[in-house]
Amino acid sequence: MIRKILSPSDLSANSKTGVAYAISLVRENRAELIIFHAASISFPLLACPCEVDPLFGRNCVPRFTVDQLMREGESKLIHFIHAHLGDEFRGLRWKPKISLGKPAKEIVTAACQEEADLIVMAKKKKRPLSRLLSRSISEAVSRQAYCPVVSVSPPQTQRLWRGWRVPLIGGVVQGSEA
Repeated sequence: MIRKILSPSDLSANSKTGVAYAISLVRENRAELIIFHAASISFPLLACPCEVDPLFGRNCVPRFTVDQLMREGESKLIHFIHAHLGDEFRGLRWKPKISLGKPAKEIVTAACQEEADLIVMAKKKKRPLSRLLSRSISEAVSRQAYCPVVSVSPPQTQRLWRGWRVPLIGGVVQGSEA
């Protein structure tokens, strides 16, 4: 029986597909939904994490705190949900969860902490070279997670061309029989 579903989001249109699929499973199983986001620190904050105090010169005043980053991440996640999926959340039991760190590791940790029965996530579109050079987050989560992981592929644009279904992926046309 599925009681809790964790659905990670990187706040992209692609992750909306995974969350939408998780919502349908939550409704079907009358489960609770946990929308998870692994927040990150922007490069400008990492490059210069503090400001020089004008009065004392040498003292360094931090530009941010972890609590500020977490609040900002939660605010962005809630805004994303209301902007893209607001109507679909009516009547659902759900909560946001934010963490700071590497996405794959944090997703698995959040699933353990929340005692999730299922992780539902969208796969990211990757170009062939990047697929060879780096492992996908969904693949890493599938290998490390203690519960089942459902990876949802984003919809692909297709059209018919001379009787063939032609998916249009990143400007490259690939053919397959209909």
